[in-house]
Amino acid sequence: MDSQQAIQLGEMKEAESFSVVGKKVPKVGVLEAVLGKPAYTADLVSGELLYVKAVRSPYVHASIQNLDTSGCTANHDVVRVLTWRDIPGANDAGSILSDRPLLAQDKVRQRGEALAIVVAKTRQAAEDAANLIKITYAPLPVVTNPVDALKPDAPKVQEQGNLVKHMKIRKGNVERGFSESDLIVENTFRTEFMDGLPLETEVAYSYLEPNGRITCVCSMQNPFDVYDKVAKILGVPEGKLRMIQAKTGGGFGPKSDETPIDVAAYACLATLNTGKSALAQFTRDESMIIQCKRHPFTIRNKTGVKNDGRLIAWESELIEDTGAYISKGHLVLGRAIFHCTGPYEVPNVKADGYCVLTNNTTAGSTRGFGSPQAHFAAEVQMDMIADKLGMDPVVFRAKNILRPGTSTATNQKIEDPGLEICLEKVVEKSGWYRRRRDYEQCNERNGSLKKGIGIALLYHGNTLGPEGGDSTTVYISITPDGKAVVETGLTDFGAGGTTSLPIVVAEVLGLHYDEVKLEQPDTSRISNSGPTVASRVTVIGGRAAFDAAQKIKEKLKPAAAAMLHCDESLLIFREGSVYSRAMPGRRIAFKDLVTESLNRGTELKAVGYYSAPPTIWNAETGQGALYNQYTFGALVADVEVDTQTGFIKVRELTPAYDVGKVINPLGLLGVYEGGSIMGIGYGIMERIVSNNGTIMNPTLHTYWIPTIMDCPDKINSIEVESAGPIGVFGAKSMGEIPIVLPAAAIANAVAHATGLRIKQLPMTPDKILAAMGD
Repeated sequence: MDSQQAIQLGEMKEAESFSVVGKKVPKVGVLEAVLGKPAYTADLVSGELLYVKAVRSPYVHASIQNLDTSGCTANHDVVRVLTWRDIPGANDAGSILSDRPLLAQDKVRQRGEALAIVVAKTRQAAEDAANLIKITYAPLPVVTNPVDALKPDAPKVQEQGNLVKHMKIRKGNVERGFSESDLIVENTFRTEFMDGLPLETEVAYSYLEPNGRITCVCSMQNPFDVYDKVAKILGVPEGKLRMIQAKTGGGFGPKSDETPIDVAAYACLATLNTGKSALAQFTRDESMIIQCKRHPFTIRNKTGVKNDGRLIAWESELIEDTGAYISKGHLVLGRAIFHCTGPYEVPNVKADGYCVLTNNTTAGSTRGFGSPQAHFAAEVQMDMIADKLGMDPVVFRAKNILRPGTSTATNQKIEDPGLEICLEKVVEKSGWYRRRRDYEQCNERNGSLKKGIGIALLYHGNTLGPEGGDSTTVYISITPDGKAVVETGLTDFGAGGTTSLPIVVAEVLGLHYDEVKLEQPDTSRISNSGPTVASRVTVIGGRAAFDAAQKIKEKLKPAAAAMLHCDESLLIFREGSVYSRAMPGRRIAFKDLVTESLNRGTELKAVGYYSAPPTIWNAETGQGALYNQYTFGALVADVEVDTQTGFIKVRELTPAYDVGKVINPLGLLGVYEGGSIMGIGYGIMERIVSNNGTIMNPTLHTYWIPTIMDCPDKINSIEVESAGPIGVFGAKSMGEIPIVLPAAAIANAVAHATGLRIKQLPMTPDKILAAMGD
């Protein structure tokens, strides 16, 4: 925590409390949302419009022999048909790496890959014309198993080969550790593709401004990432493209990857070629086929332990299926391998991770970013070790958790007590020991309905860490009537993460929360603020908002000191007024201070900036301080299993997370509960069914997500505050955290209820029944 934050915290302490931080305030735009007023992309469409439809491959892997558009151009409602040859700039729609074309050129590598786009006067004409384009393919061998894809004779998905990245962790001497262990436990765990499934599908609306600039309104998480790629695709110079994020109906990761680039580029290419407004929007099945998924992993864990419960050695192999294109696969693998031992100190670690290309649907960013897969495997492994030792799962974990003075698998020293506190609180709140005993006695008497309780722990490196430079900007301007206007490229997509920014601004400037307005991101008005990923809005964005607000405050101090006849060091900004610490009874309104400052010629605008300290690590050994701070957590799941149907009912969840500092309590509660329910879906319901690379269930009828009927009766949310060193006011990342543990905790609760160890997600009824049969 830097000196400016320390000063601000000192002021808060003197005033006895925060005035806005930690108080219940409404999410930005919540009233408009309740009234049905949010301006989603489709709501902003007006006037004459062209419609854009992609022509997609029915083949999983094939070379393109011929593409004939003559059958559709006779239709007078068809304005253009564009292929890769019509792209004026770069045919590059990879979100980070340039391995993915916007429109396929000589080969398709996954089903649904786009080869052309049709621009037409009506939606129906565009769809009809797309079906009339004749494409000749030569099918190629398909590989959909990442283990097979690593074999020397496997079909190559991309020319450079199927192994994208091999990552390692080497700590201590794992062979010696196993030789010194009293017990060695080895298991293999598997997870499936999962769709983040934002309810609003990908959509973009583009139009030509009088000055020749193309403006694109889009549903997305990262406006500047989309801007950069689309500008390169169009081949236009800076200033000839403008990207605006509309209200966005869900993100969950996929809208930070490739498909927002696709849909924005389709619309902008249509406008560039015709000079007319254009709308491109994916259907639900189109979105579910093309949108980046959560990566499937096969994880083999081998663990050595002493009879007294001390972990001695841990070996992991992680094989990740990233599909036909890399997207964020290499980065997801990194977060997974760095967390593969769970939040425990192990003196000897060897881990190898492999990011592999297949002809499956592309996987990329999904909430949790590799952490749910790694923690599922680690936490079920820990429970199975406890079983073999005859030790209570909580007692076993408590012997090994990361606490001050311990080190992670990457040898990063931990000085944070957050995990210990979280564990203590969930054990107490859930009635762990009582319920374990009562359920075991109950299950001996009951017939088909069995009850169980399970636990899982986590640690989660905050923000980007080794994934890239981590900085952002926030702009603040003060209006003549004393209101603050905040602008940034960081986005909200339904969860209200950006609400923390006006909270911080209001706190620093002493304003009421409703006196701060947050604008929608517009690339023509602001500079690149970095991506809205990795739960970095409050932690990193909050620091930039603090910096900008502090700069405004410094600009206001001379006039305030003159008006109050005091030294600037004595000034307190609080609840819409400013006063001297020496004379708290004499106050001036913030609005009057703004008027006086403007009369003095003071420009009340500021740019706030924050860049997290770089993380340093060795890529060959995986050793180093990979993240500047960690969020810690524990979750207890209480379940009931029907052994006749295999159905799992999650009755109660008790999560405790070390949030660092509660900035936005209502938003935090929504994150706890929404993330927990999404985690239930990942654990027991959600699965992309694929047949040799073809997705068989790309609809909401066949891809099941939790409804209100699947929610627990109770979620007992517990907030722990152990301040982090970089987050604003000590805050830690929370947006992704609650999805990580439910699958593991539920699996461990199912084992307690039934004795069955399910090592593959999702834990659907057929898997339960099959395990019972076994």
